Amino acid sequence: MIENRSHSSEAAVVETTVLALRDYFTRHRAMHCLVLVDPQPRALPQPAKGKPSLAALPRATIAIKHEAFPADHQPYLLSLDPTKPHFGWLLGESVRVALADRRPDAVSRGPGQRIGGWLATASSADEIAVHLSQHALQTDDRGKTCVLRFQDSRAFALLWPCLTLMQRETLLGPVKTWHALDAGARLTGYTGLYDAMVKDLMLKPEQWAAIRRHGIVNRAIALHMNATDRQPTPEEIGVAVAAAGRAHLYGLDRADALFFIDQALTWHPHFDSHPRILKALGEVSPDHFYAAAAGELSEQEIDEIKGGAWYVNNNIGTFTA
Repeated sequence: MIENRSHSSEAAVVETTVLALRDYFTRHRAMHCLVLVDPQPRALPQPAKGKPSLAALPRATIAIKHEAFPADHQPYLLSLDPTKPHFGWLLGESVRVALADRRPDAVSRGPGQRIGGWLATASSADEIAVHLSQHALQTDDRGKTCVLRFQDSRAFALLWPCLTLMQRETLLGPVKTWHALDAGARLTGYTGLYDAMVKDLMLKPEQWAAIRRHGIVNRAIALHMNATDRQPTPEEIGVAVAAAGRAHLYGLDRADALFFIDQALTWHPHFDSHPRILKALGEVSPDHFYAAAAGELSEQEIDEIKGGAWYVNNNIGTFTA
């Protein structure tokens, strides 16, 4: 019965998402609909007999011009024509795939997101593919070549807040609205405010530092989703991002950072300002991991941290009318 309710709820979300997208393209008739696809996790599903296929649509490859990037992993754009009879069906198929990849158990297995978004633009698919290809490969502040994984909607949801308004416009380019599922699987329209006046993103060191943490943030959120069997809230996304930044400042390795972020999500957003946690963090060394130090807390101490009264009392003087 639980499984049936879950599928029923997902079907309702599919319906409302498709309606929202169709409404947008009905109101903006000059816009094409380009479905951004990441083929790396696994192929798109085969359609039911007699139904049109997403895989058969015209596609434009977003070239990742680096010898270490496999050719069959390159993302691509599918052209969906809002004026064609099968538009609604194919749009629905893409939304179903996107939401299936957001199920907590699917996210926790880490295969990635096949549907990166529904891009509204007056430009051709080939033009958008060339534009996005120009921004996919970046050189970070350490001189390392990196790929911005904007084709993964979970990665894009964390990348977007890191960008300035100008950088957002530069990334969007000819894309009027980049529709995608946000970090909590809600349909979001990413838009700019003005035309870009620069050709390069010119990411700053502090932005690269945040981007490097996105992988561990998304992994921590995936594990939390699996544990709670639901999508994360916007507040939880913010807690995870902030906790990842503090874990970095504490010098925690990946395993300890995941444990640290989980405590922020399940104990208290500011749990590490508790004296007992500060003591545990002070005991961290190359031979003594944070998880081991925190594992020495008593149940009473953990309950106190979760209760949060200590945090309210310590910060009560910081609020003004």
